[in-house]
Amino acid sequence: MNSTTLASYANLALYSSMAVFALAMLAYTGHLASLRPLTRADAAALARTPVLVGADGAAEHDGGEPPADAASEAAAAASEADFEPSPRSRRLAAVGLRLTWLATMLLAASVLMRGLSVMRPPWGNMFEFATAAACVAAIAFSVLARQNRWDWLGLFVVGPVLLTLGLAVRALYVEATELMPILDSVWLVIHVSVAILAVGAFTISAALAVVYLLKSWRLGRADTSRSFLDSLPSTDAIERGVYAVTMVGFILWTFTLVAGAIWAQKAWGSYWTWDPKEVWTFVVWCVYAAYMHARATAGWEHKKATIISLVGYAAIIVNFAVVNIYFVGKHSYSGK
Repeated sequence: MNSTTLASYANLALYSSMAVFALAMLAYTGHLASLRPLTRADAAALARTPVLVGADGAAEHDGGEPPADAASEAAAAASEADFEPSPRSRRLAAVGLRLTWLATMLLAASVLMRGLSVMRPPWGNMFEFATAAACVAAIAFSVLARQNRWDWLGLFVVGPVLLTLGLAVRALYVEATELMPILDSVWLVIHVSVAILAVGAFTISAALAVVYLLKSWRLGRADTSRSFLDSLPSTDAIERGVYAVTMVGFILWTFTLVAGAIWAQKAWGSYWTWDPKEVWTFVVWCVYAAYMHARATAGWEHKKATIISLVGYAAIIVNFAVVNIYFVGKHSYSGK
């Protein structure tokens, strides 16, 4: 199979993955729409359910108001039931996750064939970096969703992944070619691959952060209407997820920064040249370091710290979509 044919198959797999991701996004939307927490009437009906009166008569209590402790137990059961999705919601979540796995495999095949078509790592330009990072984010979500039952996060991850792929195809696409001589280095594999892993982790943490802030905003309102947000895990649980995934991304980004400095020394004779790309990579690191510090500092609200993490993700977007294109520097060859 020649390189042109393989590159064509890579594009076909990419377009196919986008179509399947779109179907997955619809399934996750239906899943969230079907998450109906118990209404007040449901909770009241559960509280009126006949219960057994224990020690002093072994008689069944039926009708009227249940004893105080029985009512408390019923209320607790109702609260727990709030977090149980309906059968339809569970089916849609399962469909969404299966479609996500299929789309992710198609995307991974596209990235692999793109690299094989020119016999080099498939992240030598912005198009390839975007598709590879989207693939890593999709793989990370698929694994975490299965392990942690994060089906409710699907729309918030698959949506940005699909948007990234659409922008890559529409605005960043270039034909697969050989690497520029300066990029033909083992450090391309080390530096850029770790950066891709870091961006994938930060994408998951940003999605979690958005859900956390939405639910926090929801809890702070005096609105008594019900929402799918009421059926998601607690804000504390979601926030812990933000912190854990961001920690992984931060460690990887630190390695990216160090590896980039070593590569710069080998390529240009200096560890630091104040190149715009270098500066913004360091800015991203500083913002996430500020988040890690704020998250670990007593007295800081987790909500405020989480906002800092989203600022860090915004800095990543600026680094990729603005600095790469509009700032002239030694990394200008990494653009389209």
